[in-house]
Amino acid sequence: MAENNILDKYDKYELILSSSRKLIEDIGFSALTMDKVAHKAGIAKGTVYLYFKDKNELMEKVLSSGFEKMFEKIKDAVGKEESGINKLKMLIGENIKHIYENRYFFKTIFLDEVNVVFLKKKSKESFNLRRKRYTDFIAEVIKSGIESKEFRKDLDVSKAGYMLVSMIKTSAIYNFMNDRLETTAETIEKDTQEILSLFLHGIAVK
Repeated sequence: MAENNILDKYDKYELILSSSRKLIEDIGFSALTMDKVAHKAGIAKGTVYLYFKDKNELMEKVLSSGFEKMFEKIKDAVGKEESGINKLKMLIGENIKHIYENRYFFKTIFLDEVNVVFLKKKSKESFNLRRKRYTDFIAEVIKSGIESKEFRKDLDVSKAGYMLVSMIKTSAIYNFMNDRLETTAETIEKDTQEILSLFLHGIAVK
C-alpha cells in the first residue's frame, strides 16, 4: 500500500508538470493559472497546491525538470565523441534537436522570457545556476579541444561557453520569429553547421 501511495504521488506530480507544460505551449506562461492547470490535469485545484505553493514554484519545477532531461541527454551524446570539434557539433545539434522536439514550449519560454524567468528573485537565481552548469560543461568541452590543439589556448573558456549558448538560443528565436517551427533532420544539421561555423570561424572572409 505504501508503494502505491508513493507511486500515486509521483504520478500526480508528473501529471501536474506535464499539464502545465502543455498549457504553456497552448496559452503562454502569462495566462497560466493554477485553476487552468487543475482543469487540464483533471484534478482538484487543492491537489495542485499540495505539490506546488504557487505558480512561480510550479514554473520553476517545469523548467528545472526540462533542463535536467536535456542536460543528461547532451552529456551522454557529447561523451561518445573524441575530438573537441565533434563534441561541440554534437552539443549544438542535440541542443537544437531538444528545442525543436519541444518547439511550442520553447517558443513561449523564449518569447516571454521576462515574465518566465524574472518574476521572482529565486527563479532568477535558479535560472542562473542552471545556465552556469551548462556553460561550465561547455567550457570543459572547449578545454578538451585546447588540450588536443584544436582550439586556441588563449581562449576564455567560460566566456566562450556563454557565447555559444547565446548563439544557439538566438538562432532558435530567429526561427520562431520567422515561423520556422517544422524542422527535419536536414534543417537541424544545417542550423548546427551554421552555428558551429560562426562560433569557430566568425563571418570574415579568410
